[in-house]
Formats: sequence, structure tokens, C-alpha cells
Amino acid sequence: MLVTLAGGGEGLAGDQPASPGASTSEISPSADAVDAQSVLSPDSLMSREDWKRRIADARKRADQARLDWKLQAPLRAAIPPDPPEKIATQRVLNDDTLRPGDVVSTDKGLFIFRGRSGPDGETPEFVPMTPR
Repeated sequence: MLVTLAGGGEGLAGDQPASPGASTSEISPSADAVDAQSVLSPDSLMSREDWKRRIADARKRADQARLDWKLQAPLRAAIPPDPPEKIATQRVLNDDTLRPGDVVSTDKGLFIFRGRSGPDGETPEFVPMTPR
């Protein structure tokens, strides 16, 4: 911004003096730019009572959500988690590092991995291992 001192003096050090016919819009930022910078968000114009009311409403919603969570606990507990054997079986049957001939132990017994088959070439093929 360029400042002209009274009496036609020079502006700030190193600045060029304003020409005598220069308008204020050429010297200072436009009024629209100043207004855009000073626009406040709607929340900053809220009264203290409105702010307190919003906080109280948020607390009520949080309390209600906490209560709903507690009331749903019996329903969540009614679904038993998978037993570790089943989880381990699924993990070994979906293992990408298996090579043909590998023997895997599952909750249903021992199986030999024969390779991947199917139209996509990704379906694992296992055969039960028969005891000798």
C-alpha cells in the first residue's frame, strides 16, 4: 500500500510517490477485498445463550447415544464370536503362500493343497489326507 504524506511529501521509504491524479482505489485495496477479509462466520455472531443451548443439545445427543449403546449391549453379546479354530481354518485355507503338496491342519482334519483352479485361477483346491 502506498501512503502519501500531507503537503505532497514522499511515501514510505523506497516507494514511488503517488501521482497527483491517482484515485484512492489505485492506492488502497478495494472495499470489496476488505469486506471479504472481515466477514465473520455465522457461529461467531451467535449470542452466548444460543451457544450454551447448542452445547446443551450436543450433550443430550451424546448422552442418548451412550444410553442406546448400553441398551444394545445384550443384542451385541447374543452374537457369539467365531471360535479360534474356525478363524485359524479360514486363515490357512485362504493363505496365498501355499504351494502344491503343502499339508494344512484345519478344524475338519488334515488336507493337502493341490493348487489353484477355477475360471479365475484363484480358487484353492484341497483334498482330504487319508491316514495310512
